[in-house]
Amino acid sequence: MLAAAKGVYDTVKQAIQDLIAPDLERIKGELVAVRAEIKAVDSRVGTLEKRVDEGLRAVNDRIDALKERVEQTNRRLDDTNRRLDEALNIRERLAAIEVPMAARG
Repeated sequence: MLAAAKGVYDTVKQAIQDLIAPDLERIKGELVAVRAEIKAVDSRVGTLEKRVDEGLRAVNDRIDALKERVEQTNRRLDDTNRRLDEALNIRERLAAIEVPMAARG
């Protein structure tokens, strides 16, 4: 009986090696290929992330530069408004002086 069991075991073992082992090797090869593709995609994603980061930095730099220009423009407008207020104040004061002088005549 032991010999018969060993014979069945050997037959099953051989059948597994003949039928399943080649498929397992093919699957193993496919896994290696899939891993290589995943690494390639990961590398491309990393490169894309770097490019996006660089682009965002460039956009942020441009926004910062534009913000500074707007702030400079606002400061110049504030200065111009102050000068206009001073000019109007001076004009009002001159008008107030001219009325009594014109009355003296």
